[in-house]
Amino acid sequence: MNEFLLVLTGGAVSLVTSAAVTWSLGRQAARGRDREVARESARQLTGLFIAARDARGAAVETLTEAEVVAVGITDRVVRERVRDVLRLLREHHLPEMEELSGVRSEQARRALCDHVLEVLGAHFRGERVPALPDPLRRMLDVENEVLGIRSGAGGAAGGQAVPVEADAADGGDASAPARKGRRKAGTTSRAGAAASGSPGASKDESDG
Repeated sequence: MNEFLLVLTGGAVSLVTSAAVTWSLGRQAARGRDREVARESARQLTGLFIAARDARGAAVETLTEAEVVAVGITDRVVRERVRDVLRLLREHHLPEMEELSGVRSEQARRALCDHVLEVLGAHFRGERVPALPDPLRRMLDVENEVLGIRSGAGGAAGGQAVPVEADAADGGDASAPARKGRRKAGTTSRAGAAASGSPGASKDESDG
């Protein structure tokens, strides 16, 4: 009986040990795959941001591809910093952004790309993420205000469309409805007078 219990105990210990080793190896392999995906994403983003920095135009397709590749970054701080830079790269050319932040469009694009390249390099080497430079921090601080100004301007433009169309339809004369009302009232009164005067006229004719 004791030998049987010893055999069962040994088998249970072996099973648990095997399961623990398998789980540990699988976890290490998954971490290795995640690190490889993150490193590959960092390499791709590095090339994309270099292309965006050296581009002559807005590089919209490059920024869109960078947004897709940034999903593979496992480090939350690096991923959020990359998203902030991508967002500012889409907004840095706005006149309100240039005026409120004090950073010109070309200068902002180069500074943003250079900073995100430093961030990706630190992530690739396993170092601490560098702090955000002051010009880029000012751009982030005024971003909500800039978007509020843009949305307010768009709403005002949309609100003015209806009165303009109404004025155009009326020929630009605000008194047109009043004239129509007076004409309608005059027509009604004449019709009523004619209707009420018909019997009298017939009677006069008969008396004559």
